[in-house]
Amino acid sequence: MIYDTARTPADVLLYDDLNWPQVAEAIAARASVIVPLGATEQHGSHLPLGTDTYQGLDVARRAVLKLRDHGIPLVLGPAVAFGPRQFLSEAPRDFPGTIGLTHNTLKLLIEEICRELIRHGFRRVYLLMANAETDPVMQIAAKEVTDTTEAEVITLNWLVGAAPEYGAFKQSKLPQGHAGEGETARILAIAPHLVHMDKARTYHPDVPPPAAHGDKMPYLGGGVGRYKYGAAAFQGFDDGIWGDPRNARVEDGHGALDLFAGWVAKVVAADWKLDGG
Repeated sequence: MIYDTARTPADVLLYDDLNWPQVAEAIAARASVIVPLGATEQHGSHLPLGTDTYQGLDVARRAVLKLRDHGIPLVLGPAVAFGPRQFLSEAPRDFPGTIGLTHNTLKLLIEEICRELIRHGFRRVYLLMANAETDPVMQIAAKEVTDTTEAEVITLNWLVGAAPEYGAFKQSKLPQGHAGEGETARILAIAPHLVHMDKARTYHPDVPPPAAHGDKMPYLGGGVGRYKYGAAAFQGFDDGIWGDPRNARVEDGHGALDLFAGWVAKVVAADWKLDGG
């Protein structure tokens, strides 16, 4: 690994940092494990390829700390640093650096990771969506493993869970998406040395307004899945940005990350109580 960015502080160890007795101890304590599902993909000229993965790791780390304060064990599991091939590769320009897997390969990868964790004794695995395009694959993998093992795999999507309060950590009134204000603020909070604000620029695609209530992607809480994007909508989308990254503030990044982690922690804590913890 070239950068030290994805390494968590000493307050929470990464799965890779644990030794086998520590894993055994966590299993004996009935700990759950959380697996961030990130990506290696372009995020404009100002953010790193690992933007999604770094966010997933940081949200998970904060959730682990919040739960630890209440005596609820959660292991920060291995991150998946690849997402599916997606619409950005079909946009007017293809950006060097992105590594996308086929949906079937990604599904099998997620399933095999879950099955190995379950084989060792974990009985609840949380899949944390840190790359929106992974959502359909994540759902199928979770259902498949849950239906065929003695364990439970649960999916977590902070985009929906934290949406009612997220507005407090945005400056722009316009929609923010890929590499926009929100993601830029969060990477400023996580890895400021990888953010090149001098290269940040604003772009808003020309997309039609919602046709009806709920006309947005499922990972945003909507009921319409549109997986083909017309090139005309992305005319000028030549730097991989959707939004206003120049509005990003580090304090908003920390606030949003803490909000997302708080939502994750509430879900995990509720499941722990259901188990009699």
